[in-house]
Amino acid sequence: MTEFRLERLNRHRFEKQSFDKAIIVTGATENHAFHLPMGTDSFAAYAVAEETAKKVDGALLLPPIPFGVSDQLMPYPFTITLTAETLSQVVYEVADSCLVQGINRFLLINGHGGNNSAIDVAMRRIRRQYPDVKMAASLAWWISGPKLLSEGTFEKDYGIGHAGEAETSTALYVAPDCVDMDVARGEWPQSPKEIRLLTTIPETSKTGATGDPCQATAEKGRLIVTALAEYLAAFIKEMDRTGWDFAREDWSFLDHS
Repeated sequence: MTEFRLERLNRHRFEKQSFDKAIIVTGATENHAFHLPMGTDSFAAYAVAEETAKKVDGALLLPPIPFGVSDQLMPYPFTITLTAETLSQVVYEVADSCLVQGINRFLLINGHGGNNSAIDVAMRRIRRQYPDVKMAASLAWWISGPKLLSEGTFEKDYGIGHAGEAETSTALYVAPDCVDMDVARGEWPQSPKEIRLLTTIPETSKTGATGDPCQATAEKGRLIVTALAEYLAAFIKEMDRTGWDFAREDWSFLDHS
């Protein structure tokens, strides 16, 4: 396999290849109930990114950013959080460094929902400063991946939740030695349909999980990673073919990935 992971490339090997786009991964280091590792969001997003990069030419996979905006989980041990302003600046400077090096096409794969506002600000800032840059983002692998699978794969609601069935399945696939299923517990915290509660997870969840992880399997995790990587790779290939022209009426090619 040709090496595309930046941290594993030396200058000699890097200069023998040609990269025209970069994949940025944003993760988190935060509590995931009792049974999942603190790095679940980073592990999962990076696994999707690796599988995506394998399927396309010229994609440089950057090392994952391991800390995110996790203030909602700070009451639990051992969560580490950045402010949204800090994460936004980090994403901006990573992309800016790539631009200096000659790469101006980006796919960002995000592993944690709390990062979304910071990513949005960073991407808008980059676009204002560099209008020719093309950027796209997969903001929620734990939602997008399960929704690409056949109905009935998961017990309820596509397995979506914090440390629920989808996340636990993915952790069992990418980091099985870090998962303790004997202490996995789930619950479904309730909230009003049309009101967003600005609260912390400990205020609404007894376990720190939302959803039920008990039906998770490594095979379901493999399916999530594979399906989303195929979807993202299909997107990149079509963008490369059409000069990253986003002005199109038909995106149905992604329906068949």
